[in-house]
Amino acid sequence: MNDLSKAIEAILFVTSEPIKIGFLSNVLQKNEEEINEALKILAENLNGHGINLLENQGLVSLVTHKDHSDLIEGIKKEELQKDLSKASAETLAVIAYLPDISKSQIEFIRGVNVSYSLRSLLMRGLVEQNGNGRATTYHPTIEMLGYFGISKIEELPSYLETKEKLEKLLNENKS
Repeated sequence: MNDLSKAIEAILFVTSEPIKIGFLSNVLQKNEEEINEALKILAENLNGHGINLLENQGLVSLVTHKDHSDLIEGIKKEELQKDLSKASAETLAVIAYLPDISKSQIEFIRGVNVSYSLRSLLMRGLVEQNGNGRATTYHPTIEMLGYFGISKIEELPSYLETKEKLEKLLNENKS
């Protein structure tokens, strides 16, 4: 496997969501033909492994091999039965107060990687994704309202004050 294929694999693993080929091209400063060639190499190297490279409509993602779907489904069910971790609850709170927030913005606010927390929240149906790749944002679902025992987002404690503080924090980061 060449260095470009390895770099793509690392990006897909860390983002844990579909990425546009054009985004990979920009980030890695390679043309799309080079990216597509590296993707072929990566797909070949993953052959016979527990994960596959999925390509669809200009998006690529790492996915679990279908032979392991029962195993993964069991793990997901077990995970869903557990209470939310503190990290996931904090991530959920940020999304609740700032709907349509990006992963990088959540990570800036929390100061840590939130990939696992977002995956957990998505699996539980407490948040949803809008967009894909670099433009992905997250927003609360109706299930999240039920989880918090509220009927509308504005019923969250100190909603406006907290929302304003978080927005100010993000705006200061842009400067």
